[in-house]
Amino acid sequence: MPGNPATGARPAYPGPPYLGPGYARPSYPGYAAPSNAPPGHLGDWLNQHRNLPVQDQERMLRSDPSFNRLPAGEQQRVVQQLHQVNQLTPEQQQRRLARAEALERLSPQERMQVNVSARRWASLPPERQAMMKSAFRDLRAVPLDQRQMVLNSSRYQGVFNPEERGILSDMLRVEPYEPAR
Repeated sequence: MPGNPATGARPAYPGPPYLGPGYARPSYPGYAAPSNAPPGHLGDWLNQHRNLPVQDQERMLRSDPSFNRLPAGEQQRVVQQLHQVNQLTPEQQQRRLARAEALERLSPQERMQVNVSARRWASLPPERQAMMKSAFRDLRAVPLDQRQMVLNSSRYQGVFNPEERGILSDMLRVEPYEPAR
């Protein structure tokens, strides 16, 4: 379900949908809270209910009026995300929610571009995908404001063609900073 810039529909991307007013957004390191983003997302809801068993979380989610205003397909997607996120480690949860927050800050056209790049990446030959994955892991350890400069360095220009660097650039726009270990 690709995003439609004409309607403002969001691309299918693992991340929290808008759940309505009443939930405070958490902040994520490296990302300033946008002033134009609506409050209330699955990430907020999870933070408030993280100590409950997933069955109780689902029951509470299904009884939330904001959740019930969502179309049935969107409700199903949110419940699936709830279960997926609850199976992750706390560190993985934080990364996923931060990535979703970054994606939500993009315009519909920018979100669509990230979606297109994800599909282009998936269509690359497996050996190129493996090289891109390795570069992606390396580049997410580069501070956000330096990623583009590093990606355009001779090191990456010598390994990746302009299309591949464009794909990496798009995907890194929503990838949280992760310092090297």
